[in-house]
Amino acid sequence: MSQKSNFFQKRYSPTATRRYYGKIETNFIQPNLADIQIKSYQKFLDHDLEKLIASYFPIKSPNDRYTINFRGLHRTEPERDEAQSRAQSKTYEVGIYADLELVDNDKGTVKKARKSKKNIASNTNGVFLASMPLITHDGVFIINGIEKFVISQITRSPGIYMLTKSQLKLSNSRKRVQEGYVCEVLPANGSVMLIYISNKKKIEDAFVQILLRDAVREGAKIFPITTLLKAFGLNNREILKIFKNNEFIKRSLEAEIYNAKDFLSNVDPEIKNLLKEFRDGKTDLRRKGIASDQKLRSLVNEYVTLEKQYNALKQTSPNDSSLTALELEMENKMDSVITERAAKHIVNELSISLRDIENTEECHEVSFHALLCARFFRNKRYNLSNAGRYKVSRKLRLTERIYQKTLACDLFLKDGKLLLKKGTLLLKEEIDKIKQAAKNNEISFVNKMQLTTDGKAVDLAKESLFYETIDVYITNDNLSVSVPVIGIHNENDLNKAMTLSDFIASISYVINLPYGIGKYDDIDHLGNKRVKLINELITAKLESGFTRMERFLKEKLTIADGVNRGQQINEEGQVIEQGEKKELTIKSLINSKPIQIVIKDFFNTHQLTQFLDHQNPLSELSNKRRISAMGPGGISREDPNLDIRDVHYSQYGRICPIETPEGMNIGLIMSLASFAKIDENGFLMAPYRKIKAGVITDEVEYLTALREDEHIIAEISSLVNISNDNKILDKEIIGRYRSMQGLYDPLKIDYIDVAPHQVVSIGSSLIPFLENDDSARALMGTNMQRQAYPLIKPYAPAVGTGQEHKIASDSGLTMSSPCSGVVSYVDNSKIIITSDSSKKETVNLVKFERSNQNTCYNHKPIVEIGQRVNKDEIIVDGPAVNKSELALGQNVLVAFTTWNGYNYEDAIVISERLVKEDILTSLTINEYVAQCLSTKNGDEQITRDIPNVSDANKRYLDENGIIMVGAEVKEGDVLVGKVSPKGQVEVSPEEKLFKAIFPESVQNVRDSSLKVSHGGDGIVSAVKRFSIANGDELNDGVIEMIKVYVVQKRKIQIGDKLAGRHGNKGVISKVVPIEDMPHLEDGTPVDILLNPLGVPSRMNIGQIFETHLGYAAHKLAVRSLISSCFDQNKAKEFAIEINQPQARVERLIKGLKNQINDRNIKSEKEALEKLDNSDISLVLKEIGMSFDDLIYKIATPIFQGVNFLDLQDVMQEAGLDPQKNQGKFKLIDGRSGMPFERPISLGIMYMMKLNHMVDDKIHARAVGPYSKITQQPLGGKSQNGGQRFGEMEVWALEAYGAAYNLQELLTIKSDDVQGRNRAYAAIVKGAAFPEPGIPESFKLLTKELQGLALSVSFIYDDNTQQDSNNVSILQSDGEQDEFFNDFEFDTEGY
Repeated sequence: MSQKSNFFQKRYSPTATRRYYGKIETNFIQPNLADIQIKSYQKFLDHDLEKLIASYFPIKSPNDRYTINFRGLHRTEPERDEAQSRAQSKTYEVGIYADLELVDNDKGTVKKARKSKKNIASNTNGVFLASMPLITHDGVFIINGIEKFVISQITRSPGIYMLTKSQLKLSNSRKRVQEGYVCEVLPANGSVMLIYISNKKKIEDAFVQILLRDAVREGAKIFPITTLLKAFGLNNREILKIFKNNEFIKRSLEAEIYNAKDFLSNVDPEIKNLLKEFRDGKTDLRRKGIASDQKLRSLVNEYVTLEKQYNALKQTSPNDSSLTALELEMENKMDSVITERAAKHIVNELSISLRDIENTEECHEVSFHALLCARFFRNKRYNLSNAGRYKVSRKLRLTERIYQKTLACDLFLKDGKLLLKKGTLLLKEEIDKIKQAAKNNEISFVNKMQLTTDGKAVDLAKESLFYETIDVYITNDNLSVSVPVIGIHNENDLNKAMTLSDFIASISYVINLPYGIGKYDDIDHLGNKRVKLINELITAKLESGFTRMERFLKEKLTIADGVNRGQQINEEGQVIEQGEKKELTIKSLINSKPIQIVIKDFFNTHQLTQFLDHQNPLSELSNKRRISAMGPGGISREDPNLDIRDVHYSQYGRICPIETPEGMNIGLIMSLASFAKIDENGFLMAPYRKIKAGVITDEVEYLTALREDEHIIAEISSLVNISNDNKILDKEIIGRYRSMQGLYDPLKIDYIDVAPHQVVSIGSSLIPFLENDDSARALMGTNMQRQAYPLIKPYAPAVGTGQEHKIASDSGLTMSSPCSGVVSYVDNSKIIITSDSSKKETVNLVKFERSNQNTCYNHKPIVEIGQRVNKDEIIVDGPAVNKSELALGQNVLVAFTTWNGYNYEDAIVISERLVKEDILTSLTINEYVAQCLSTKNGDEQITRDIPNVSDANKRYLDENGIIMVGAEVKEGDVLVGKVSPKGQVEVSPEEKLFKAIFPESVQNVRDSSLKVSHGGDGIVSAVKRFSIANGDELNDGVIEMIKVYVVQKRKIQIGDKLAGRHGNKGVISKVVPIEDMPHLEDGTPVDILLNPLGVPSRMNIGQIFETHLGYAAHKLAVRSLISSCFDQNKAKEFAIEINQPQARVERLIKGLKNQINDRNIKSEKEALEKLDNSDISLVLKEIGMSFDDLIYKIATPIFQGVNFLDLQDVMQEAGLDPQKNQGKFKLIDGRSGMPFERPISLGIMYMMKLNHMVDDKIHARAVGPYSKITQQPLGGKSQNGGQRFGEMEVWALEAYGAAYNLQELLTIKSDDVQGRNRAYAAIVKGAAFPEPGIPESFKLLTKELQGLALSVSFIYDDNTQQDSNNVSILQSDGEQDEFFNDFEFDTEGY
């Protein structure tokens, strides 16, 4: 790591070199920006899918006759490649086959699935499960020919959280809120639990309770925590022993009824009745109740039996020593009764299905206790997931909770040595000792309790309960009162299910919180959130499909097993066979449709599956790095909670604090920071360099937010003084610990940032001088870059940040060399490279393809024959890429001045040069699809013979009726001629005779041709034809499909939107001729005029810095060109600096030398004074270059780039005296030739054309479709609708007294049906304009009033009255006005 004071030439690729002004240069290799989801989905296909399927097998029939085993998974090769899938509108996918075997345990036979017709060609055995979409090398899915992407979701991580307030979500959007000392247990699969001490009672009266949601989510039930512990199998003695007679636990025991003495006092009615029943000698255990009740009856009966033995022995031998043993046995049996009764109470209260208890294989016995344990301690029922177990283990670890507490007991190692003595204050050093001893398994604070509940394992995993405990004093001042701190044992770390140890440690955490032991969680901290990548999202969706498949499979096995089939039994008790059963096969049992439906739904309708944003390379890459807090189980966009949406300190280096939408989704849609990664548990990580003893090492570690909270981290800055051996020389440097920032000794600092821009996203890192912009404007600038429309002549920004090449490279829209070698062939469709091993590699280029956003996807080679290329070097530019760098716009000459009010309110005035020279011209490609269908009336046909269409309108159609490539089409032109058969109609006898004589001349078809839509003028660029006859796969009922692509060349015009990178945006209000634009003294006209008032209030001063630096870069290139004419040795360096081929630069220098010689210029200084832009422009045009090519490229990374002093140096170097003119220049008005009153700020700014073009928005209509009910015009351009003239617009006309205009708008231009027809006829005939009639909306109002049982009548000016029933809503065809006798109206759709 080293620091640079000025600049150096940094070469990003052979075609991209920039002056790098970064103060900090590191050797950190930035990770690939797009491979997060690729690796995730590959992991799903390779491991997770097989693991998911294996978890459902083996499946056994109820009587264990049949068993289905899973032996593996196989994938076929894709039927079509990526290009074919796009062209044919198909899905890029592979077939998934499961290797299953059916075992008949009675016969001892094994059957496997054989090859079917579907998979015989692939040589794959197994049962077909589904077609699984494949991810492309670009990280996208091709679904029905459309590129889609699955957004990652960020959610609360499963785990245990300590809060002051939490809530349970119930059905119908209801919530149950709980406040106090709350422990929220959040599983990945299962119901949320709240263990809490309420704040509604005084602390001396409070006790621990648990809030559980019932199984149907209708309500929530509250139990004393000790009731749940007893239901899990603990008794009073064990509970008090574990918690060392804690007062909260004692009060919890007092608040419940499940105590032995209460039961003996007949408090519980059910136990009271059972005791009475068995004491009376009624011992039929099978009486009433389900099987689970029989367990409770059995336990009570056993207790009564023991009681009778005890009473009998006490009467005969009161001093018998065995009485004590019987008492203990009775006590244990009563504990078992209490466990079962408490479990039954909780099961009933929570509405847990009793079917689970009798049918599940997870229960070791049929009892309520077993059901409850299975529900909370089994992976399938209550799963924490790997991330949740990591969080729980970390949260409940003893060492996390005893920091700065005083030890209330001696801590010994297992060998008896004293580790820490009583009274020790536990600081970092002491806790590290405990951690190390625990890691080496040397410490003895682990407690083991043998559980005594009826000899059964409470947590169904171990017969012993393990937990850790340390006693600490409540306060460090008063060392008289201590409490136990209970933690979980490390052996739980691999268990995804909850354990009894987890419950006990959670309860301990809650009862210690009132004493200030432990800490509350910040739920907005990134350590408490995790990212669900596509492998997790699709696995969760597939689980529902496999669960349904499993259910169907078990039902079929049940039938095959004879369980649900009536069987006759003879006198000997033998089953009478009812004929041979049909032989079972794997394929007859497996129904894979649920899986196929789930996959289809996921990639078509899932909330997080989106069309890939193809607007430009940045938008595509940003789309792939986006994460959403919405989606299934996520946050609603209507949620007003600002804490969720706000920036959090833990997001540093993980989530960009700038890039987020501006609307209701603000803070819910986020972007990953530039270097962020995601670990195996889904937690976001940021990279840092390790600091050892004040020396910055090259070791880079990725830290999660939780791990980062444990360290002090320094920010990397040019202000930090570093020696050549990377030792920090300052006594104190700026660092941060959690949310606090301060000055720290370098010896205490553990890590340092790898780069200043690691805090922001890739989009934000493209904005030069970001640190000088207001955050709101930076957000707009970042978002608008993604809206930039690719231009036909893109240029990389003159003032960049150095990230342009990396983003273009990782976007997937460029193409790289597959090997190192020499280019042997180049044309516009392919590049052939001869590798070093003499093997020829071909790279095929994409030409003028349409993207999802209708932009033009086109490749341009940037290598020449004979050029040496390295592996992975960019050899082809894609859309919005220039010489391997991202190029979203153009470098234009901008002046900040008003111009006759045309740039009022952020409007923009542009020069006609931008129109004539196609500076901001773009291509739009629209797709038109015609499908030839098979209908019930017959098949549709593609033909040139279209009824009622003139030959002039068919002049561009070929003999098949399809438009020719290159044809210029207008709105309404036929693209594909198609006729459809009409429905069956009654035919007159004459027509039958005519048809019999001339069958070919009678056409019972209608015109259904594909035509150019409104605003779709352009040139046909391509036609693709697919037909079943040619072997193409089409959808059901489709015989033929034709796709026509029409390209529009859109020049910049009034109404288009332009924007810079600093949130400075505006709409073009005026296109001014070049000669009328303000110009410099040397005659150089300005390209764009911006309003200077748009800068100070917006506080985006970065655009001013960029303007000055850009102009200096241009002037530097001009001075270097002139200098190269007098010093030939500078020519090579000059070619590299302006990123132009050496041969072209030599021709440029040669041409300029001729100019210099013709004008008899002798020195470089004289040339700089006498040569102006017009002289250089002539030479540039001669060799096919423009002034846009003559500019230095500068990289000024954010937070460490060009500062004020650097800017002054650059301007001085370029011959622009910053002290004299301060970046302002004398401008001359092109219309008058007079200079403006004051110098004006002027320079080169990077401007982008956004995807908000007037061609897509401008709309007008005369007649068109009307609403069926109100008869008013429809709304919107897509429906050829009108503009709504609303209530406030009516007020505006009323204010000006424009009565006639208002009457027209509300009648004949809206819903006066007869009036508008009369007006149309009058216009055609040239007759006088008729009076408007009654609007249809008024008539509709009368009908609605009548619907309210109100009588409505009309009173005219002459006091005549008419009942509203005599006024029809719409006149029938026979009631048409005489005025229209000469007209025929086609009312279809109007």
